[in-house]
Amino acid sequence: MQIQRLKAEREAILREVKLRLGLDLLNTAHDYLIGTYVDEVGLRIMNFCNITVIPDELSYTWVAMVASALSTEQMNVLNPPAESSEEGFELKIGDTSIKPTGSSSASPSSPTVEVIKGVLRDYEGELIAFRRLRW
Repeated sequence: MQIQRLKAEREAILREVKLRLGLDLLNTAHDYLIGTYVDEVGLRIMNFCNITVIPDELSYTWVAMVASALSTEQMNVLNPPAESSEEGFELKIGDTSIKPTGSSSASPSSPTVEVIKGVLRDYEGELIAFRRLRW
């Protein structure tokens, strides 16, 4: 029962994140990447709040946190920039030529710790209301 709830929750969060980021719901090319962020942020929420199940009241916060982390780290992967029509442009002065190079900044294939920590700090106010003590 618990596993079915987690799978349904994960799918709902994934769908909401895609809607929030303006991605096509039918395109499943990046579902694994988005799902990784959903899982990672979900675990961080549970660890921060000392809970075993994320309450429904935190679902929009969860979506916002995942969207924030993805937009910080993976927007070039999710929405690749359009190719410039000036890509063939080359400037020649004497025997020296200059032409633009493609962007070589590759995004990591999984969430980085620093980005997730930053997002957790940003949403700490919403999470504190659901935090439990450890005994």
